[in-house]
Amino acid sequence: MTAPDTNVKKQAKRHVGPLIGMVIAVGVALVLLIWFMGRTVSDVPETGQPTPAAVEETQGIPAEGTVSGPGDTGAPQAEEVPPQPAD
Repeated sequence: MTAPDTNVKKQAKRHVGPLIGMVIAVGVALVLLIWFMGRTVSDVPETGQPTPAAVEETQGIPAEGTVSGPGDTGAPQAEEVPPQPAD
C-alpha cells in the first residue's frame, strides 16, 4: 500500500535534520578512525630496526632452589633430608 497523502517538499523538510545528523556521525567516525590509525602507525620506532622481544624464554636446568611447573605456588619448598643410618 502507498501512503494516501505524499507531499515530497514536506517530507524533504522533515528529513533534513536527521540526514545532517547522520552525515556528522559518519564524519566523526572517519576522523576517529584516521586518528587511531595514525597513532598505531606512529608507535613504530623510526630506526628501522625491529623491536626486541619483551621476554625470551630460556631452556635448561632451573637455578638452585627454584621449582617450576603447573603446581608451583611460589611458596618455599621443603627439602627432604634422607634418613642417616644409625651407628
